[in-house]
Amino acid sequence: MTASSELPYPPFELANRVIELPDDDFAGYVSYEMAGRQTRDELLELLPDEFSFEGRSMLDFGCGAGRTLRQFHDEAASARFVGCDIDEESIDWMNGNLCPPLEAVRSRVDPPLPFEDCTFDFIWAISVFTHLTDNSAAWLLELHRLLKPGGLLMASYMGELNSEEVSGEPWDEDHVGMNVLRHSQGWDLGGPMVMMSDWWVDAHWGRAFRILDRRFTGGQTWPLMEKRDVSLTPEQLMEPSDDPREFAALRHNVKQLQAEVEEVREALASAENQNTGSKQGFRSTVGRRLRRSTSGQ
Repeated sequence: MTASSELPYPPFELANRVIELPDDDFAGYVSYEMAGRQTRDELLELLPDEFSFEGRSMLDFGCGAGRTLRQFHDEAASARFVGCDIDEESIDWMNGNLCPPLEAVRSRVDPPLPFEDCTFDFIWAISVFTHLTDNSAAWLLELHRLLKPGGLLMASYMGELNSEEVSGEPWDEDHVGMNVLRHSQGWDLGGPMVMMSDWWVDAHWGRAFRILDRRFTGGQTWPLMEKRDVSLTPEQLMEPSDDPREFAALRHNVKQLQAEVEEVREALASAENQNTGSKQGFRSTVGRRLRRSTSGQ
């Protein structure tokens, strides 16, 4: 058996893109290794007791440089473990250092992925749908396409545990459906932040998947879902249900976005008052404020 700690580690800059690590290389890679092990353990705990990897195919959607996938190095001798990510450098590093026995492919911004229908038995996506906005439904249905009949999906989302850090508000599920915050925030600051309520996930994701379990893990909600035998468009997936909270959440999201616009205006005014009206000065001022509002993610 080969322990993950015996495998090559990615350059620190790549490792740090997925999770903020201590500056010291040794402590940083220890944290990287432990985070990967913890994620593996939590995935195993979430899966049904009778689930076996042997002879099956798995996909890590948003794998980065393989922090979690490397933990399945031994299982990859008798099963297929594939990672995909939009980050070209991370995928190139994986292909040069962890593949085979793992596999890694680069994803584009929008679907599809280069796999046939019904390819995978289990797909996980950790902290991916927490940042997807306009193409969120299209990607969820792409993962639905890739799953075999009865296949399992775990796609984490932010909700009750993240409200104070992300929105600066106490949690109120009656005003959160799929609320997008920091829509134009750059990826160097974390990208857009998406909050979801369990009832909204049940109403919308539940059209494509049967939700089997739901747990709080790593500060997010991890639902285990089973593929339904349905064919849906993104528009059908996102069509509002008859729950009155749908429209209450939309109205509240508009208010949240209006507040963000005012925040940017204040940042611009502050930059101008300090005679730092240059683009760099503006980005720096806005960046500091956005970092504060999304700290802990």
